[in-house]
Amino acid sequence: MNTIKHLFCIILCATLLVACENGDNNNLPKKPEEKSCYTGTMNVDQNDGTTFTLGGVDVDYELYNADKLNFVMYDVKFAKGMPLKLDMVVEGVSYTEDNGVYTLTGEGIVPYAMGGPFEKFTLTQLVGTITDDTMSLSFLCGEYPVTYEGTR
Repeated sequence: MNTIKHLFCIILCATLLVACENGDNNNLPKKPEEKSCYTGTMNVDQNDGTTFTLGGVDVDYELYNADKLNFVMYDVKFAKGMPLKLDMVVEGVSYTEDNGVYTLTGEGIVPYAMGGPFEKFTLTQLVGTITDDTMSLSFLCGEYPVTYEGTR
């Protein structure tokens, strides 16, 4: 009987692992190697006269067609009292490229985190630039102004 219980537990664990690996959570790419990310500081205006600052924020991006890109902010929190850090995925950011400088714009982009959309924190007024060495972002996340400055 114990053998059957152990076998059942092993099969159940294997099934759970396969289900997790094959999920449809394609919105969270794996974190790239540290040297390929931009690392910098994110500032969030708390709309109460204070600013929350988080250093060591890694951000990476990928071009997915001729005028759109996605970026991911890894292990971020947006307020001191936020109980956990999360990866925030921002898809469908418009860009133009001129001599290796990417200029970003976006309006009405729903970010993804923890496996789902965060509609309450839709990104508006997104602007930014990306070069080989620097990344600069500014946007409203819901009603909260956010800036990010990072380097490689």
